[in-house]
Amino acid sequence: AMAVSPEELNSKREASIAEREEKRKASIDKIKADKAAKAQIRASAEEAAAAAKEKEDAQRAELAAKQKLREDNIARREAERKARNEAIKADKAKKRSSKYSEKEILLLKQVYDQYDTDKSGTVSVAELQTALRGTALAESTESMLGELDKNGDGNVDFGELLKLLYPFATPNDLTIMLGYVAPPPAPAPKPKAELTDAQLSEIRQIFALYDTDQSGGITVKELKEALKNTFLTEQAVEEVFAKADLDENSVLDLGEFKELMVSTGLWSAEDQ
Repeated sequence: AMAVSPEELNSKREASIAEREEKRKASIDKIKADKAAKAQIRASAEEAAAAAKEKEDAQRAELAAKQKLREDNIARREAERKARNEAIKADKAKKRSSKYSEKEILLLKQVYDQYDTDKSGTVSVAELQTALRGTALAESTESMLGELDKNGDGNVDFGELLKLLYPFATPNDLTIMLGYVAPPPAPAPKPKAELTDAQLSEIRQIFALYDTDQSGGITVKELKEALKNTFLTEQAVEEVFAKADLDENSVLDLGEFKELMVSTGLWSAEDQ
């Protein structure tokens, strides 16, 4: 074997050291580049998350402001409705003023109803004579009740009885007296809210905010989280959810959520 000179050995050693150094620098540069890329991705993600949170907060604030406006409108309309009802009651009370005692008419109707057992609106004349005995009306009715059986069927309705007992009452007086004992009118059915495109869009936005996992449905857990800062307890939220979950699949779809929102009264024709 040929002898290797010290110069050649030194040259090879320096070349090997330079190669290792180059590899070390390349490795360090790669690590730095990877860290920089990851830092950039993280910064971008944080920026996007911050922007998304800012947008979500703005949407929540806007929706909260709209909800507050609706609640104020509902409270205003309720106050106006109560004021109208009070005015109507006062007007009715004024129109109902009569020289005939309301207490006396109510007593007469109470006695009459005790014998109108089938709720047909008529009572036997003979039974009515028996019922009125011992009352303040007995003396004035004994001789007159027989005149009521005009058609011979032995029955009389309450309006006919009033006409007989109060022969000088005007038609308006009789109307007032019948009003004393009339059942309260049934409340008018609430009109079904027809939502505008803007209102439907708002409901879809709220749905998207509540649907935190973007699954296309809202679970009871998501509804609890969305309503955690309200006065509703978890049990109350569960009850609301159960009523809204029409198909009982433990998830509220957009249609069920829309009906739930409409049922709260936050949307009505007056808001449009």
